[in-house]
Amino acid sequence: MSIDSVLAASVLADSISADIAPARQQSFLNAMRAVVNSVTVVTTDGPAGRAGVTVSATASVSVDGPTPLLLVCIHHRSPTAQAIAGNRVFCVNVLAVEQRAISDIFAGRQEHPAGKFGCATWSVGDTGAPLLRDAVAVLDCRVEDSLRKGSHIVFFGAVHDARSAAAKTPTLLYGRQSYGRLTHLGNDETMIHKRIRPFNTRDTYPEQKLDNDLCQAVVARGTMVFVRGQIGQDLDTSASIAIGDPRGQTARAMANIKMLLEEAGSDLAHICKITIYLVDPRYREEVYREIGRWLQGVFPVSTGIVVAALARPEWLVEIDATAVIPDDPANT
Repeated sequence: MSIDSVLAASVLADSISADIAPARQQSFLNAMRAVVNSVTVVTTDGPAGRAGVTVSATASVSVDGPTPLLLVCIHHRSPTAQAIAGNRVFCVNVLAVEQRAISDIFAGRQEHPAGKFGCATWSVGDTGAPLLRDAVAVLDCRVEDSLRKGSHIVFFGAVHDARSAAAKTPTLLYGRQSYGRLTHLGNDETMIHKRIRPFNTRDTYPEQKLDNDLCQAVVARGTMVFVRGQIGQDLDTSASIAIGDPRGQTARAMANIKMLLEEAGSDLAHICKITIYLVDPRYREEVYREIGRWLQGVFPVSTGIVVAALARPEWLVEIDATAVIPDDPANT
């Protein structure tokens, strides 16, 4: 069926859907909320313009034939559906857990100052469709057929390129109107713990003769996050920050904790416990004031310890944290 025929069927389909009993519609929606799907952003670009929308209704159709085939279902009133109809290409970008903000932006629940596509980094696929960098998987497609059913258009895409990330990358899931993650599947032990920003101490402390494999945070069974003690240090370069300034080092440590928690799928609001290490009790007031600024309204359990020294002489304060990952990150 041509796309013109599909769009022309809209009036008839709308009149049919109006006859469906509301009770049947509601029971159907309630049942479908129990179905858990991966979250994808479907993108397109070409003569009809650049567009994209968050979609959970995607499925494999067939691996046989000249090219594999998949389908996506998009509401007929969506500008993305109109753009795909004109461009005849689209890419299914499967999101990782830490990319839920991208899902919200392309679903229209959040705005980004640079527009939808400004919230992430993209490359261009063979078809010309935008491919999301760091996605769990991307499937670059050309439209082979389309069909209007009810409120949605079903686009059948011939897959011309398919790429996937490492198996350890957790996929963002959606079910019962909430985001979630897969914590364990079959005998895949890699999903039990996720280690964020692993490193070896010979790289971070080159002046010391150490050889320890560590990481900045551990996600335990997808529900808890243990954050390594953070100091006034740039996590990317290992450079010390705010030397001689306890409050400045505290601010950088809290910024690091915030970044690591977000990479793990949590945030500062879900911190349960913090431990603060000071090399001098006289720093307590300014350090605690800065921490309080970051954790206003959170009410974590807190322990303060005065120590003789930290790993480097210029470090004055160290903070570690334990947090939970919410069942519904969208409502944090």
